[in-house]
Amino acid sequence: MVRAVLGGFDCAIYAGGAVVGIAFGLAIIAHVLPSSRGSADGPTGAFILGLGLLSLLLPTYRIWQVDGALKNGDAQLAEVVEAEVSRARFYGTPWGEAMGTRMNPIAATGAYRLPTGEMGRYYLQQWWATRLTPGARIWVLRRKDRVVLFAPV
Repeated sequence: MVRAVLGGFDCAIYAGGAVVGIAFGLAIIAHVLPSSRGSADGPTGAFILGLGLLSLLLPTYRIWQVDGALKNGDAQLAEVVEAEVSRARFYGTPWGEAMGTRMNPIAATGAYRLPTGEMGRYYLQQWWATRLTPGARIWVLRRKDRVVLFAPV
């Protein structure tokens, strides 16, 4: 489940930034501690460490959100009924693995049917979604009637 959440480009960016920020902040603080004289690097290291910990909040929140959806039975296996690959929306999120080149971003759009017969639509900028075809199956995780994650089967 953690791998699926971190597989989304936005969470991967925040998690990677958190690792770099925490490591860099700790390295600066470790460099300052052995010295006996005061240094401006101490507050800088603490600030960078704080930014790293702060950027860790989004992936942690998303993992908690998906975990809750799985525990509450809000994850459903859906069947794709429409699938299309087209240019990405320019007003949409800048994140996404399927951005292609900056001049030609791509996205997957389509519709899915839940086992209850309920229909929904998706818009994804992830490589795995560009390979979806009618009849394919995807996981749809919902929390309080709101989709929080699409994942490949």
